[in-house]
Order: sequence, then structure tokens, then C-alpha cells
Amino acid sequence: MNPPDNDFQDRIQRILNEKKRDELAEKYGAQFSLEGDSDLPAEVEAQWLDNVEEFERQFENATRIPLREFLGSPSLRPLADIPSAELETELNQLLDLLAEHDIFIDFLNEIEDAEAYRFITEELLDEEVDNIHIPGMQCHFIYEEFHPNDEQDAKMWAGEFLHAFFANDEEQLDVAVSGEELLNARGEPISLAEIHQLMAQFHARHRLISSFEAMPLTCQVEGDSATVELALSWESSPQPQTVATMGRATLHLKRSRYGGWDVTQAFLPGLL
Repeated sequence: MNPPDNDFQDRIQRILNEKKRDELAEKYGAQFSLEGDSDLPAEVEAQWLDNVEEFERQFENATRIPLREFLGSPSLRPLADIPSAELETELNQLLDLLAEHDIFIDFLNEIEDAEAYRFITEELLDEEVDNIHIPGMQCHFIYEEFHPNDEQDAKMWAGEFLHAFFANDEEQLDVAVSGEELLNARGEPISLAEIHQLMAQFHARHRLISSFEAMPLTCQVEGDSATVELALSWESSPQPQTVATMGRATLHLKRSRYGGWDVTQAFLPGLL
């Protein structure tokens, strides 16, 4: 008898995968967007489903423990005892220890090594995590979620608004603006629908926008309000030639109740 060919083995594995998905859904209430005609190789999907099952099994009875305990309660040198010349090495060793346990920290802005080491040893290691160990399952922390940078966040949301506007993306634009307190360039109340209309009119005049760039120049934050100035440049291609445009934009924002910042008013060169 000839051994089964690869296509036959693949079909059998996909049948087994479908059965495993049904079992996970029934036992743990797991929901899958993955269907039987997944583009994933059958063996890869099988391994993924095994990982899902192991996660659900551990999560069912998991306790929450301090990250320090999750790492095995390592002995770490206090920051005050580390000479400056040794600090970079100590920090790298600490980051390597975290990575060995699939724990990673994202720093969205540059910070000093001393602050990074202090944050990890004096704050992060006291955070509680689920006591679940699945090979390859990573846990990420973001420094700025513990220590927000208002200026950086305001610049980011101003950029999100501008990219949405120049991409003519209503859905992305809606995320970047406030649903309330919207004002036009004259300081008059304006609706989100009217913002969409202005954006559509702009794109009707300026087709095939390319080479768009927005560079933050200044940012002022006062309590729950922020003002961001940006240098803009872009090219558009109305017939018969390409036109390059440059200018300065000023965006007013307010702190969002959901986190981050919402654009409430925009002054765009020749637009709003």
C-alpha cells in the first residue's frame, strides 16, 4: 500500500482542526474567526489550536501574582548601588531576564537608563500578571501607559487627524476628533458630518495626493487642552501638472475621556 500523499494528510489534519475548534468552543466558550478554509498550513493551525487549548486550561485556574514572582523572584541590585559605568550592563541583563520569560517593555520615547531601570525594579515588578506560562506567548508593557507623555500624545493625535484628512478616511478621522465641541476655523460650532463634507470637497479639488508630510513644530499643553503646530507639505495632481503645497497647520485638542486626545478645531492652510 502506498503511503498517503500530502494532500490527503492535509485534509485529515484540517478535519481534526475543525473538531478541535468545536471542542474548545464547547468547553471554554472560545470563539474563532478562523474558518475551515483557513490559509494557514494545517499543521501550523494545529499547533496554534494546541496553544489555545493550553492557555484556556491554565487560565481556567490561574491566579494573579506579582511580575517579580512570575520571574522567579530574582535578586536585583538597587539602582542607588549601581555605578554609572555599570548601569547599561545591569539594564540589559534585566531586559534579557524579562525576555527569557516572554515579557517585553516598549518605550515610545527615549528615556534615561536610570529611569528605565527604576521603572522596572520599583514599579513594574510589583504589577500583577496571570500566572500562565505558554511558550512563545508574549506579554508587552508600555512605559507611557504608566507615565503618560502629554506632549507626545497630543502630537500623535494631531498627526492621526491630518493623515486621516489627507487620506480621505472618514472612519479614521472620526477616531481622531471629538464628537462634541467641534469648531470650524471661525470658532463656530460644526458637526462631524460637516467635517466629512469639507474633507470630500478638498479631495474633489485635489486628486491623487502624494508625498504628504506633517512635522510637529510646537506643542503647548495646559491642563486638559493642547495646541499643536505642524509644518505640512503635499503634492496633488490636478490636470495638467502636479502642484506642490506647503504651509503651517494649527490644531486644538482636548483630553479624551477615553484616553489620548481629541481634535476640536483645525486651521489648515487653504482648507479649514
